[in-house]
Amino acid sequence: MFTCVYKKKRTYMKYDNAHIIAYLNEKIVKGYQPKVMEGEKPSMPFDGYQYEGPCTDGGTILNCAKPGDRDEMINAIIRSRFTLSEEFAIHRHHSGEESALYSEEWKSYDNFCEEAKIIVDGWLKA
Repeated sequence: MFTCVYKKKRTYMKYDNAHIIAYLNEKIVKGYQPKVMEGEKPSMPFDGYQYEGPCTDGGTILNCAKPGDRDEMINAIIRSRFTLSEEFAIHRHHSGEESALYSEEWKSYDNFCEEAKIIVDGWLKA
């Protein structure tokens, strides 16, 4: 995983016809001081936005053929953590006779889905 800090908030961009690159796992970093390479002058610290993902710029490439479509984008974020098979299994566990045994699994999944909605709603308002 790679982490990058930016002066401005990042959201998502179209990557190609079937993908977006999204900036997830956002953390606000107060007083960030960029590393100084030999021979460079240090820059002033700034409050930045840190993103973590598998791309070298801290982004994550997600399957999403319709950037800007709320449901497609939410689903893309959910797929970044859960495959369709895993999601179906979680739903089966939640609705089955032994659902109490899987309450933590459901809670974690449900919280992530709600977080995905909040992220996408924020992106679409930006």
